[in-house]
Amino acid sequence: MSTPYIMSDRSLTAFIDGQSYTVDNTHAHWDKIVWAVKHEQFDAIPKLIDLGKAITDFGEGHYVTVRNGVVYWHDTPMDNSLTKRILKMISDGFNVLPLVTFMDRLMDNPSGRAVKELYRFLECNDLPITEDGYFLAYKNVREDYLDRHSRKYDNSVGKTCSMPRNEVMDDPNQTCSAGLHFCSMHYLNDMWGHGGHTMVVKINPKDVVSIPVDYDNSKGRCCEYTVIAEHMGGEEDTLSEQSVYVEDLPGPDWCGLDAEECVNYEELHDVILDCDNCKANQ
Repeated sequence: MSTPYIMSDRSLTAFIDGQSYTVDNTHAHWDKIVWAVKHEQFDAIPKLIDLGKAITDFGEGHYVTVRNGVVYWHDTPMDNSLTKRILKMISDGFNVLPLVTFMDRLMDNPSGRAVKELYRFLECNDLPITEDGYFLAYKNVREDYLDRHSRKYDNSVGKTCSMPRNEVMDDPNQTCSAGLHFCSMHYLNDMWGHGGHTMVVKINPKDVVSIPVDYDNSKGRCCEYTVIAEHMGGEEDTLSEQSVYVEDLPGPDWCGLDAEECVNYEELHDVILDCDNCKANQ
């Protein structure tokens, strides 16, 4: 039995197994739908149209759904870099469960700015999302694995570091301020080098507070992270290879200011530079 349909450059309407389906050319699977029509594979069209089924197929229990090519959080349509990536990965046949789980966790973040900025930050800095919806980033610490500024957080592998969220600076324009800091490999390379140890930290997106605007948005502040590995190797290595890039710290002329003026001494990403001036003022 033939399948009744009408198709133009802009849309398709088909009557398949007693149900009417309409889709326009903005749908993520439009090209595949056109192919199915050309080859009279009409049974494939309902599944191609229903992008949301891809999320259901990978797992239940999420507040993220897709209807008619639009990603929804509960019943609110979402259109941002994360939802565009989810739709693209569905279209390309990837498992989107890590991204969906990431979005579930991200939407628990009380900061609207963090929700808006975090995924774009991860893409720009090549920081991966884990299967359980967390993400990985870097942190440089002292030889004894204590943080460089306060020296009270143990960053050994397996340790979880946390502080009250309301003590973390949430203003991204305050580039040197309170918080547990994380960053990209690019930031470590350009700013500090790697005296001490470079650790890989795992962060729940709900715990991210702000992405400071300096250094091309390559660092962030959060209220909790877990140290999962020490990175050893070169900048070209990936996080999964657990490598570390080694470079000398800046020389003694880096700061040149007294303690009241020196932003490096005050609090720059948990780091007090090991320059002569900063040592004298610690």
